[in-house]
Amino acid sequence: AADGEKVYKANCAACHQPTGAGAPPTFPALAGGKIVNGPKDAVIGQVLHGKNMMPPFPQLSDAEIAAVATYIRSSWGNKADAVSAADVAAQRK
Repeated sequence: AADGEKVYKANCAACHQPTGAGAPPTFPALAGGKIVNGPKDAVIGQVLHGKNMMPPFPQLSDAEIAAVATYIRSSWGNKADAVSAADVAAQRK
């Protein structure tokens, strides 16, 4: 969780806010978000490939993406399952 929080603060918090509240509609809230709480493949895909105003983050390692995905899926009241580096590697192919 600590590694995921560091990755989040460095790459995501500027748009999605430190609290995960976002700045809708341009930057959606991650707290209670459908993508964040849905299938983990959707979260991984958005981090890897971006969407709309969100840039892709392919430069992050599989472990960093797994850490940040797990962090956002378990913060701010979200209760989704964890993401592993193997999950990310499978989507990167």
